[in-house]
Amino acid sequence: MSEETNYFWLNCGYNRWNHTEPLEGQVAVFESGASFNPTQGFHAFKTAKPGDKVIYYQVQNQIGLLGYGEIVHVQTGGNQKVSIHFKFEKSLMLLSIEYLKRSELLESRIKQITNQLFNRITKDEFDLIIGLGLGEIKIPRYFLMSEEIQFEEGENYTIFTHTVNGIKRNGYLHYTQLEIGDQIVFLNKNANYSIIGVGEVTESIHKLPPQPGRTDSTCINVKYERDINPVSVSNLNKHQTLKKLFFLQESSKQSIANLTKAQYEAMMEMSNGTYKAPSNNKFEMNVHKNYEEDTTKDKPIILMICDNKEDGMKRAKHYVERELAKGIYTTGHPDFSEEMLYGRYLPNESGALYYREGFITGHITNSEREWLVIDQFERIDPEIFQLFLNVLDGHEMTLPRYNHEGKMVKWSLEKDSFYKHNPKWRMIGLCYGSIDDIKEQYSHQFLKHCRVLHVG
Repeated sequence: MSEETNYFWLNCGYNRWNHTEPLEGQVAVFESGASFNPTQGFHAFKTAKPGDKVIYYQVQNQIGLLGYGEIVHVQTGGNQKVSIHFKFEKSLMLLSIEYLKRSELLESRIKQITNQLFNRITKDEFDLIIGLGLGEIKIPRYFLMSEEIQFEEGENYTIFTHTVNGIKRNGYLHYTQLEIGDQIVFLNKNANYSIIGVGEVTESIHKLPPQPGRTDSTCINVKYERDINPVSVSNLNKHQTLKKLFFLQESSKQSIANLTKAQYEAMMEMSNGTYKAPSNNKFEMNVHKNYEEDTTKDKPIILMICDNKEDGMKRAKHYVERELAKGIYTTGHPDFSEEMLYGRYLPNESGALYYREGFITGHITNSEREWLVIDQFERIDPEIFQLFLNVLDGHEMTLPRYNHEGKMVKWSLEKDSFYKHNPKWRMIGLCYGSIDDIKEQYSHQFLKHCRVLHVG
């Protein structure tokens, strides 16, 4: 039986390869020793062997994915020195770290593997990066662009990101986030303030040589793919997913705005005439008569009763995006513990303890709308929420965490609490059962802080 293949990520400088000749077939040598810089990834050097596969990421000049290849030779010497010969096999699209982070699989790993020279990665991560680099897999983002150009289908256009006087156009930050393949909806203020067509980014932000009449030549390139049936802002606002969005206000002067996938699809529904107003089967229920006076108040916990597991997470994501929040997604199970909600002490690489925040404590203090979504919520023991419920009831609770004075920290709803409560924060639990199951499983204390939604 052949030895299992390992997969790696290598951060390499521009001068490691000869860019005046084809990269395919070139070999570069990297070395590391046990007493060398700890960011070199010595453990990865020790486990590498000929035949292992490697992703090459360039960290100088044009930064991004460079290509992939394999290890052809490993040599060890004195002082545990390791020398590895890397062969370049195929070039990849020069995708940036920010693009790769769009993948949920890569988002949590990407910072680690870019801070260290040589990193072990999984086969799934390797295959995903190769697919992205070859263009076989795409993770587009969606944007609305307000332009007054008379677009023609199938044509490419240069969009300048500054006015002729060199002032950044409103929404400039979004221009810097554009990557090749991102999808665009074009809006024309002169066409009854309507969306008129769709396209995609063909080149991310860059500078052209000085342009006559322009102080700044920074631009992006887009392809206008096709016209769509125009839909005015006032009509778009009728779609439940598109309500109350700043770029739909007639007073908005934003040149570019970010869309979620759900918002992009909602615009296409409106243009195609396939949008159907929501039926009355999505409704809010009162769990107990005593709570009727509270149904108009915001509740920190939302229980979403779903009829089937296949649609549950999809409906939750739709709800979160509609409320302009970011979802932190996880799945409930019987071993779900208090530590997962409130954090715990863990040893770092040197053995020193650090405190890793939990799902609640790590996000409830953020000013941004980062909502926790737990699928199969009914599988979690309700007792682990007791600490949070007591805080919501106005009590000051003590956590097994220590401040700089060596005292356990306090948590309450007071403004000076260690965990400052964000009233806009929400925890959403996806439940697959009936309203009677909800009443049986959760206490009166739990339910008084809940909204219960039936989402079909």
